[in-house]
Order: sequence, then C-alpha cells, then structure tokens
Amino acid sequence: MNIAIVGAGITGISTALEFARDGHQVTVYEQMNAAAEDASFAPGGWLLPCATQSLATPGAGMPFKQLKSGAGLTQASSMIGSPVWRWARQWKKHEKNASKHGNNALLTSLSTLSAYSASLRWQDCEDTDIAAERKSGTLIMLRTPQEVAFWNQQLPLLEAQNVACKMLPPPQAQALEPGLGQEITWLNAVYFPDGESINPRLWAQYLRLQAQEMGVAIRTGIQIQSISKQPVGVEITGTLQRHDAVVICTGTNHRLLQNLQLNLPIMPTWGYSVTAPVRDGLQAPRSAIMDWAQQATISRVGQRVRITAGLELGSSAEAPQHTHTLQRMYRLLNDWFPGGAQLSSPQVQVWRGSRGHLPDGLPLTGPSGHHGIWLNLAHGSHGVSLAAGCARAIADMVADRATAIDMQAFHPLRF
Repeated sequence: MNIAIVGAGITGISTALEFARDGHQVTVYEQMNAAAEDASFAPGGWLLPCATQSLATPGAGMPFKQLKSGAGLTQASSMIGSPVWRWARQWKKHEKNASKHGNNALLTSLSTLSAYSASLRWQDCEDTDIAAERKSGTLIMLRTPQEVAFWNQQLPLLEAQNVACKMLPPPQAQALEPGLGQEITWLNAVYFPDGESINPRLWAQYLRLQAQEMGVAIRTGIQIQSISKQPVGVEITGTLQRHDAVVICTGTNHRLLQNLQLNLPIMPTWGYSVTAPVRDGLQAPRSAIMDWAQQATISRVGQRVRITAGLELGSSAEAPQHTHTLQRMYRLLNDWFPGGAQLSSPQVQVWRGSRGHLPDGLPLTGPSGHHGIWLNLAHGSHGVSLAAGCARAIADMVADRATAIDMQAFHPLRF
C-alpha cells in the first residue's frame, strides 16, 4: 500500500517505521523544516511503566482542582462557558467516575498500552545509551504526608498491574541520586526501577534514519491544505497527492481535523523545558526525578540537565513565555540539584511546546470514520512512552490484522 503519514514527530516517525517494516511505500509530510522540531523537540523524555504526570488519566494523577490551585504551575482560563471550562468539566466528570468506582479502567488501558509500547521500543536498536542518551531508574519525590498517603494507596494498584515500584526513605533515595540537595525538605520517594528517561529528539532522529534506510520518504516544509476523503490523499498547493491510506499524527492541528468534520475535544496544553550543561557530574542527576507537588521533572540528558514543568491550557504559539513559571523552574533545579547545572551558561536552552490532551486522558488511535483515513494523535504527556505501541497497533489495523492488545479504549469515535 501507498501510505501517507502527516506529522514527523516521535509518533509520526514511529508510525512510518512500522508501516515500512510491513513492506509498504511510505511518505511522511511535515510542516516544519526537519523531523522532531515541534512537540518532540525538547520535552522531558520521562518514561514510566505507568501514568503519573498531571493530566495522565482522570483520577490517576494530581486532582484537577489541585492543579488549578497553582501547585502544578498551571495557567488556565476559568471563565464559565470558555472552551477550557467546558473541557475541564468533562475531565472532572471522568475523574469523579474513577473515584466513585474505585477501579480506574482508563488507567488500566493506558498502563497496558504503555507496557506494550515499552516491549517494542528498543527493537532493532543496538546501543540504546548512544541512540537516546537513555538512563534507567526514576524517582517521584514526595514532600507532604498527604502525598505519601496518596502514593501508599497507589502502590498496591500498580503492583497488581505488575509495575515494579516501592516507597523509599530518604537515605535509600539519596543513595540512588547523591546530588539531591540537602536544604530541600521531602519525606519519601517512590522508586520505579524500570522507569527510564531519554532524549526524545535524539531518539526521534535515530528512528528517522532507520525509516529512511527502509525507503521512507520524508518531505519537510510541506503545508498540507486539506485531507481528501475521495479519492484518499493530501492536498498540497492545490495538487492532490493520492494515497491508499492517510494517517494523521499531528499534535494539535485542529484545522485538518475540522476539514474532515471531526470536532474532537482536543485541548492544547503548553509546557516548558530548560536544558543546561552539567556543571558538576557528582551534583547533577544520574537519571530522572519528579517533584510531585510541582509536577516538574528533572533528568540527565547526556552532558546536560533538563527540567520540564508548566501547564498552560488553551494557550497559543503566539503567547509570551510565562516568566513566573520559568523563574520557578530555575529555583526548583537549584533546590533539587544545587551546583549540578550551569544555569548562567550561554548554552542554556529554553523551550515551550504543546501537546494535545483529551478529557479522558487517552490518545486517539484508530479509524477516523472516513474510509482510508486514520488517526494516531492526542497522546498528551505520553507521546514518547506510547509511540511504539500505537504505531504498531495502527499498522495492524490498516492491514486488517488483530492488534496485540485491545485498542477499543483508544478508538477515535468514542467522542
């Protein structure tokens, strides 16, 4: 088959690679001038075998009410009737249902997909440390008794899903991350030995090279005007490029979806990362930690340290950077790993990027409702974690094969 992939982020490139492995002719269309230049450029690369971040799935992470209080560096319009308000009401409905029934089916579906993706992620990769600056083992740092109590409730549920995790006292956590600051106050840490952190852009570029070696054509700097339903294809500068199937892997491009009459409740959420050179390897992180209260991750990215934080709902690319959020991120990095990063270096990189979230926290992976047009998008904070699994699943669906796991929870027509 002749397959078009729209979007060359980590999801699009992973999807193209899976179709190429199946022997299809694949063309990737990307509006930026290179692959992994948008949402996959400098996110945290935080990989866990379960959902932990804000807006992971309703009821799985920090309650939405607490996020809106400012604890998670959140900026959002609360105006009644606004798109953010309507989206938040849907989210809180799912959150209430998860709490009421005590069995979060959404979280179970996401964890199953995450585990499946992890089993595929490193296939055909000879040296993961070089390919993705991969680090193993992650910690979630807990500051208050309430946070410790929350995670003590979560651990048995995770263990029931075969997720390796345990609560550590400070001495044991400090042994894993000797650079942790002595002045910051925290009580315990949750340790995930199978957790990982990577450099998402480096990994996406590695997959891009693999895909191109298998014959995938990647066309960058291409503005797609619309997706054609009949005949199936993409319209570029008034010319129809025909394909047997089109898979849309764009992050928050509502225009293409609206042209297909797909009014999906995807909320663009914007976040920040600050990446700085390592100043002292002994004081820098060895792998990755998360400050649970602040919903900030700090990770080692080769010879650099990266902190990611911030959650702006319904913002835009034209909005100015939120100075307060960035200042707070600098303070957090200094608090957790004092002296670990050269924050005054001219090589410090500040990045702001978006990802798409749905009110149930799950991605859209499956048929669009239009023949030959498929969706693989809205992965939220878990784009890197879920890319391999979703890519393999969509390739199986297009080939009319049974998927390795049940993908019904991610069906695009559930909305």
